[in-house]
Amino acid sequence: MAKPKRKAAVEARCPCGSGLALSDCCGAFLSGGSAHFGAPTPEALMRSRYTAYALGDDAYVLGTWAPETRPETLYAPGDARPKWLKLKVLSSAEALDGRTGEVLFEATGRTAAGAFRMKEHSLFRREEGGRWLYVSGESPDAEATLKD
Repeated sequence: MAKPKRKAAVEARCPCGSGLALSDCCGAFLSGGSAHFGAPTPEALMRSRYTAYALGDDAYVLGTWAPETRPETLYAPGDARPKWLKLKVLSSAEALDGRTGEVLFEATGRTAAGAFRMKEHSLFRREEGGRWLYVSGESPDAEATLKD
């Protein structure tokens, strides 16, 4: 006898790796959720942005990007999107004044060319009203291809 199917959208684990259900984690912030309130910390924003990339929620990614550094689109027409597989937060810090923050993370993904890992040191800024925005990111290591 087959197991009953779970409610995928409600009980699916969040792609950010928290171990929580998507609805209890980043799903609360994504487009259509409480995105206008924003994530409470730079790390929570970074995790929710990763989740949005993994789920294809471009509107959320662009909406949480500082206007002065935000691109018009995430992908050019016809560009293949990577499948995001895993996120590992290496460090996270918020400035003493609470106005800026940074997160160092490593994400693993796959494209038609194979698996890859990227590392980024992301910078965040808190806006008036308390909403965090992604400002920019630097890759401390060049993108490294993994062996399959």
